[in-house]
Amino acid sequence: MRRPVREKLIFNGVVFALVFCLAVRPVLNAADPESSPSHSSRSLAEELFQYAGTLSSDLHNRPPDQRSAADYRRALDAYGQVIRLNTELYFSAESLARRAELLREMADVYGDSALYQQSIETYRSVISEHPNSAFVGDALISIAQIYEQNLQDLDGAADAYRELAVHFPTSVLGREARAVVARFEAELSRRPIDVVVAPGTVGGDAATIGLARLTNVRSFSGPDYARVVLDLSEASSFTARREVNHVSFELRESTVARSLYGRRFIVGDAGLLRRIRVSQGAATGIRIDIDLNAAFDYSAFQLSGPERIVIDLRAGGFTRTAESIEPRATTAARLPNEQAVPSKPGAADRNAAMSLPEIADPIETLAAARSARPAINPADALAKALGSKIDAKVAQAPIHRIVIDPGHGGHDTGTISSNGMREKDLVLDVARRLRGYIKHSYPDVEVILTRDADRFVALEERTAIANSRRADLFISIHANASQSRVASGVETYFVSPDRVPAEDLQTAARENATLASAKTADRAQPVVASVTTMGNRVAESRELARYIQSGLVRGIGAQSPRTAANRGVKHAPFVVLLGASMPSVLAEVSFLSNPKDEALLQTVEFRERVAASLYAGLNAYLKKNRSSDSKQ
Repeated sequence: MRRPVREKLIFNGVVFALVFCLAVRPVLNAADPESSPSHSSRSLAEELFQYAGTLSSDLHNRPPDQRSAADYRRALDAYGQVIRLNTELYFSAESLARRAELLREMADVYGDSALYQQSIETYRSVISEHPNSAFVGDALISIAQIYEQNLQDLDGAADAYRELAVHFPTSVLGREARAVVARFEAELSRRPIDVVVAPGTVGGDAATIGLARLTNVRSFSGPDYARVVLDLSEASSFTARREVNHVSFELRESTVARSLYGRRFIVGDAGLLRRIRVSQGAATGIRIDIDLNAAFDYSAFQLSGPERIVIDLRAGGFTRTAESIEPRATTAARLPNEQAVPSKPGAADRNAAMSLPEIADPIETLAAARSARPAINPADALAKALGSKIDAKVAQAPIHRIVIDPGHGGHDTGTISSNGMREKDLVLDVARRLRGYIKHSYPDVEVILTRDADRFVALEERTAIANSRRADLFISIHANASQSRVASGVETYFVSPDRVPAEDLQTAARENATLASAKTADRAQPVVASVTTMGNRVAESRELARYIQSGLVRGIGAQSPRTAANRGVKHAPFVVLLGASMPSVLAEVSFLSNPKDEALLQTVEFRERVAASLYAGLNAYLKKNRSSDSKQ
């Protein structure tokens, strides 16, 4: 409790000193025209604005697991000082815009929909207090995006686009906004009201103190799969009751956040999901009713940091008319402060190394790429060389769709090396190269990236993309990190809920906590409840992980054995893998915290090697499984 108070006092002291030093200049230099009160006020605003910018830059130059809510609050408070001091000038408008951006980022990070509302209110201040500034257009677009993408509120998004069209009636921006509004209105006209919540149904604000708040409802729907995420301010126990085309969840000791009153939750026009309704009971409890277009099976589990309940629904058979299920609770595992590398491989590492399957040598493909004519793109040559390893029988495979997940993105940079290399950029580059290799060798296989640009995608949405698109394989790509700068090697994970060694939880905690809060920085995301079988193909995922790990160890290890030290095939509760309906793995392809590994990863040639190694393992897995299929 003392540290935040001390940090706030230090921050206020710096601001006070800055204000004092600049404020006394007119007195000491009264004859200097540059020291007039108006100029001093502008200088003070500019100094504070630069200081706030420095805090924001420092925040984003650190790895996500080294940021905290207090770091965000310091930058927010600094921009607030500028706004209070400089209400009529340029720095106030930009400070409001940057403050709104930081609030939106915090909402993404901590899963708190109240922060989205604060971000919207701050963008609104830009429009009302600085209507002629250059930030109005961006503010309205951001408001519309928050409503549509983050809150899934079609009404709010439509209103923001209408306002955008009014502000810029003759511009391209205005025409595009009117087109979007027309599309929204068509959708809204076909959709019933999904939420009917009246204020005060639980006895006023006093009655809601201490209750968990439902802050948002998110949904992702496909033809035969849907995922619904209930965002909460704190953990809440729940029960579920199912009928043929309907399931209801009752949350005890919970209330609906005011921001949800009257909301219409966006549900796709064509898909398994038909409608979501939220109602506040007379007592302290919430009921969420989910209607579907077909008979279904479902699973639900609870995650923390931020708190949410994830519900997966899949079209399928149904035998019982109704059921009531009480989830079990588990305790989050405490994690060590550092992921150390043992000086000698232990028995688990030796067993993992011995169990890796033999695969075609990926280095041969790199040699082919180097010997290609300069006019040929090295990536194309490498893909061609890899493709030549595939026989005709294997090319006719039952794998139709592969989803590749480049970790992190947008404000979530992932690990940042000492020289500024960001994990999100590295893994996107590797994922694109891997996609190219697969498409070259298997032109009939559809390859989908969960993100093909530098944008934030929620962990739950990544799995939902794979499930809703009926993917046959799911591969998530990441780079590792450790407080030990000598830590090195590669490892591949799959989810096996009953087998999660404590030493593997730290990596899961780092990847699960997109930007870890102080509350959850030292623990992994626990799987609290599994209502029915989650549908993970554990055995197939383990097999895929073995082949991917073998490709990384052999391919990367030919150039840098330590970089490819075999850290094994492991189990950990990665949120991005939970609920996946297909074989799914997460590969940690190197340690960005290791200076030698990072220097290699800075080169195009080594990133080619990483992608080629991933492909070699994937290709060997496909060949083995397809050969087995052909014999049956």
